[in-house]
Amino acid sequence: MKSVADHLAQALRRLEVTHAFGIIGKSICPAALKMVDYGIEFIPGRHEASSGFAAAGYALQTGRLGVAFGTSGPGGTNLLTAAAHAKANNLPVLFITGHQSIKELGLPQCQDSTSYLADLADMFRPATLFSKLVERADHFPTLFNHAIAAALEGKGGPAHLCIPFDVQSERLEEFRLVIPQREPLVSLGNRERAIEAINRAERPVIIAGKGVNRSGAHEELVHFAETFNIPVVTTPGGKGAIAWDHPLYHGPVGVGGCTHGDGLLNSSDLFIVMGSRLSDMTICNLKPQNHPATLVQFDIDPTFVGKILTSRTIPVTGDLRHNLMQCLEAAETAILPKRDTETHVNYSDALPVLPGLSLASVMQRMVDLVPERSTLYVDDGSHGFNAVKWYKVKRPGSFVFDSYFACMGNAIGMSIGAQCAAPDETVFCITGDGCFMMLGAEINTAVCKELPVIFIVVNNKQLDMALKGMEKTTGRIDGTIFEVPMDASQFARSLGAAAFRCETMEQFEQAVQEAVSLKRAAVIELLTDRSEIPPTAHRVLVMN
Repeated sequence: MKSVADHLAQALRRLEVTHAFGIIGKSICPAALKMVDYGIEFIPGRHEASSGFAAAGYALQTGRLGVAFGTSGPGGTNLLTAAAHAKANNLPVLFITGHQSIKELGLPQCQDSTSYLADLADMFRPATLFSKLVERADHFPTLFNHAIAAALEGKGGPAHLCIPFDVQSERLEEFRLVIPQREPLVSLGNRERAIEAINRAERPVIIAGKGVNRSGAHEELVHFAETFNIPVVTTPGGKGAIAWDHPLYHGPVGVGGCTHGDGLLNSSDLFIVMGSRLSDMTICNLKPQNHPATLVQFDIDPTFVGKILTSRTIPVTGDLRHNLMQCLEAAETAILPKRDTETHVNYSDALPVLPGLSLASVMQRMVDLVPERSTLYVDDGSHGFNAVKWYKVKRPGSFVFDSYFACMGNAIGMSIGAQCAAPDETVFCITGDGCFMMLGAEINTAVCKELPVIFIVVNNKQLDMALKGMEKTTGRIDGTIFEVPMDASQFARSLGAAAFRCETMEQFEQAVQEAVSLKRAAVIELLTDRSEIPPTAHRVLVMN
């Protein structure tokens, strides 16, 4: 008979897991080492949160299960933020944490994971779709099957198993691994009602959210928009759902949005929402009196469907891509109205004019510098919303940004996990000095594992988004200035990465070209004008 750790590693290999991310420690050692023995490459992080984000990036890139682990106590609590991030983004990640031996339960132990201190099984419950303590070896098969079903079936998301040190070494007979079939959830009704509402509408608009990118529904979105001749706008998280130059694309909306796109929302009589919760980051500039008469909302998670706007709502639940396919099939036999829609609009606002280097101009220029086969992972902050507003996505699905749970530093780990999963792709991470000071040591992980991620660190020597928002609403900027600003390029060199420091557009262009050619981990520090106003003021106005 094999140990529980053997069975765990063997099952993960059967699920086609190739990499696991985490930080080793006594209580997780048996399971972590067995993963290596069964051919799963161990990517040791520098902080457990980054390892959790890396597992999420791996899951997003592959569509398969991501795996992150940490030791008991603080190793587990450090993973909690990454678990909540995975839940907010419907990413299938299995979090595995250690626990003191069951035989020693009730005794004071270093890095306690029990109810006497930090009950990890309980703490992970609200941040995951499934969380259990494996108290005995014969409990493992059923709990593991439940965990991977929660992670991979339906809407998908994180699951957590807390496995005590001695249980990992207990012997267990062979068990049946129930591999989730991942059949798409498709709505059984409301598609015809949705099509009728679309045909009746005079000024419909499609709001493409993060769900388009998560479900890979880029072609279906374009086909849908062209079939019904409807303009498309994107949420912050939906950036890249459609190419920037498609004739029906009218730009981003909300925080980081453009004036044209927000104006379109305020004049529409029908929203067709595809994979968006309609959070404050999307509808911050939508006036309540301009809520549309009708809302057609496609979403795999019904939690917020119909609860945000005052509009009459037609919900279409289930997998977005397959529901759009069904709608398009139905539209083939339907009589569609002739609708005049403005195409090839110039939705871009005017670039700011500043004495120093403008981040907006850098983001707009960057599209011509990155290789065609590139993906951008974008962190939260002013830099992120500047990218949402100004970066022009050529290849749908190649821009990843989470404005919902919005963890600072998440893109650093996600880009590393994505690069592990796609070694032939050029992966960029756009982050800020605030994010970099939180989790920037993860650059050393990329260096040690020879992962050629290119990190662009926007250094304006302050928590820019917080500073500008606080200054506008309170007149104060307490805690937002770095009195001793970091030297990101010098820090990167100390971690073994190639490093560049840029104060002009010409220096930045040259740095990107050289970093791409090096094919090794590189950090490009971008010193931008501190006075630049980020495209986040809409949300500030709503807070007043």
